[in-house]
Amino acid sequence: MEEKYIVKAGNKTWWSLIATVILLILIIKSVFRNSSLETIRIFMICFSAFNLIYLFIYKKSLGKVKGYNYNWANELPFYLCNVGSIVSLFASLTLNPVLMAFCFVEGTFGALLAYLMPDGGFERVSFFSIMGLGFYGYHGLLMVINMLYVVLGLYVPSFAELLPMLLLNSLILLLVHFINITLRKTIHPKANYIYTVEATNFILKKFYNLFPVKCLYLFLTYPLVVVLYAALVFAYRLLAGI
Repeated sequence: MEEKYIVKAGNKTWWSLIATVILLILIIKSVFRNSSLETIRIFMICFSAFNLIYLFIYKKSLGKVKGYNYNWANELPFYLCNVGSIVSLFASLTLNPVLMAFCFVEGTFGALLAYLMPDGGFERVSFFSIMGLGFYGYHGLLMVINMLYVVLGLYVPSFAELLPMLLLNSLILLLVHFINITLRKTIHPKANYIYTVEATNFILKKFYNLFPVKCLYLFLTYPLVVVLYAALVFAYRLLAGI
């Protein structure tokens, strides 16, 4: 059965997972259509907490996968999506617009990129394996959570949060780069969370070639983030009839 449900970017199983994400968002929207803000907030807190628990179980389970090069120091929650899961919990607790903007834009885009460009052995796995359920299940749930901030009316996309969101992202990059350096000098010589030390995919390599400075080369992606942010704001205003 596992061989029938191999997930590879663009294949039928992959598209089925994308469709499931969309369907789940629509179902949740329907369920909470007439709910109060506090009810929705409590649901989002629980959903965000569940996603973090799912992440923890997924990361621990990787140690049981035969052939997977498991290293606990490489499974710490410092990848962009993992950071996004942590931020989503605080966003749900506080309903802070900057945190929700970060989740909606960078969190959703990061999780989608994980679907589009998986690496580290996740490029072709069965969905019903530990790696498949962990990687694609976790990132799929993260996409749902991040989009729900807007879909459920908790966050209205606006340009007011753009600069603070970029500042938050910058702080995260610098902090994670410091963590990478510390880990490389101690227990994990190949630490590369959020790719601050080494560009490992062809898109990031292009940015690094333009500005070959560790960590700082990632700031070259900001114009793309601004364009994406603007597109989402205008799309929301168009759909909402603002």
